Amino acid sequence: MENIILQIVQETAKKYMEYYEANGIHDLSDMATGFKNISEGMAREILSAFVSSADDVIRCAREERLGDSIKIRESNVPRTLLTAIGEFNYKRTYYDTPGGREYIVDSILGVASYERIDGGMSARLVQTAATHSYEKSADIVTGGKVSRQSVRNKLMNTGEVAYVPGRAEYTPQALHIFADEDHVNLQDGKNTLVSLVTVSAGKRHVCKGRNELIDPFHVQGCGIKAEALWEYVYALCAEKYDMREVKRIYVYGDGASWIEKSEDVFPDSMHVLDEYHFKKRMRGLFSGKICSTRSIAAYSAIQRNDKGLFDRIVQNMLSEVKEKMPEGEERVRKIKRVMENAAYIINQWGAVQNRKREDIIGSCTEAMISHVLSARLSRNPMGWSKEGLSKMSMVRVFVLNGGTIEPADTLAWKHNSDKYKVITRLEKYEAIVKGQQDKISKDAKDWRWFEVDDLISGKTTGTKVALDALARTREIA
Repeated sequence: MENIILQIVQETAKKYMEYYEANGIHDLSDMATGFKNISEGMAREILSAFVSSADDVIRCAREERLGDSIKIRESNVPRTLLTAIGEFNYKRTYYDTPGGREYIVDSILGVASYERIDGGMSARLVQTAATHSYEKSADIVTGGKVSRQSVRNKLMNTGEVAYVPGRAEYTPQALHIFADEDHVNLQDGKNTLVSLVTVSAGKRHVCKGRNELIDPFHVQGCGIKAEALWEYVYALCAEKYDMREVKRIYVYGDGASWIEKSEDVFPDSMHVLDEYHFKKRMRGLFSGKICSTRSIAAYSAIQRNDKGLFDRIVQNMLSEVKEKMPEGEERVRKIKRVMENAAYIINQWGAVQNRKREDIIGSCTEAMISHVLSARLSRNPMGWSKEGLSKMSMVRVFVLNGGTIEPADTLAWKHNSDKYKVITRLEKYEAIVKGQQDKISKDAKDWRWFEVDDLISGKTTGTKVALDALARTREIA
């Protein structure tokens, strides 16, 4: 094995020098790309050598295999995988086992049957797809070597991932919770709602005209009932904070029924009508020449918390609309719009008044929806399957919370081992491979096999100079 690795290193050093002799010092990005390609080629060859060594030692463990009724069916079966170092080719042995046929070394490597993308690349594809389209993810991660359908398949194979916050160093006096939903188009022409809850310890000033939330985290509720969603939100809050120390909880939203369910798990919470929906309703209520003259008085009634006066203003406005507008569909629509918007403000009167409290930090529900959900789910024309939407919502929120998709998260056979894995106990053969690994490491631990003086004879070449320098790094270290 030492000679194989040394030969690969020698050939790689030669390629470095040949590249330099042919191109010299030129554009840095081109040079970096050239050396990167050479280095990755070396990494693939060395990796292939180690994998072949593992396969050889299992194949040679004849006594152990026969004791387990494992027989060789075919040797040197080639396989190609797309990995972080490019397309990786290796050969392995196919076995007949009591439970079926299997490539034992593939199972030890954690490579599923018929898979052509390794777990690390799969995880990167899914991680990138959380913030980019499937096609863009394929371009960024693999240079377009896989299709967007392959990226989608990796997403669909991803198991459940969930953000669990670490314990905060301190518990704030108040928690600010923002709740809203995104309208997402489905492939059947219908649309559905994906709810989002963002929990924050407050806000901090960044610069003129800009603030940011303090230590926020997001919870998405695609396909989750409101009661379960809020129970989950509370569990995460309790994981992060000492809830006994929290004195006030503000829930910002548009007053939807699912948001009001938060009172079941946050009984002392205070609802605040968010700025966007408040202004939207007020504009709808006082739009038009007839109604606009009443807006100042209505805002004054809200400011003084005079619900009765606000209602009288609306009733007088309706009477004026009926008096001054001619009969017809336009008047009917106007009256309906006034009544709907006025009813909304009156029904949310307490939440409207809570906007005036000194410790209210202002609402950013629409901004959260735009940034967390809409940017990937609904901003561009697209239609989702229900399962695809559920997976993407889960992965996107997990990634935006700072989570990292791991290789095991994207491997379907990890979640359904009975279907993909024939041998249920690989400890014996993993131990055999480990023994070979220890032997190689022991032989190489002092790096004496990089002493190349006896292996390279003749005139001094660029390759010899490079290898001599490599050998001298031991002295420097």
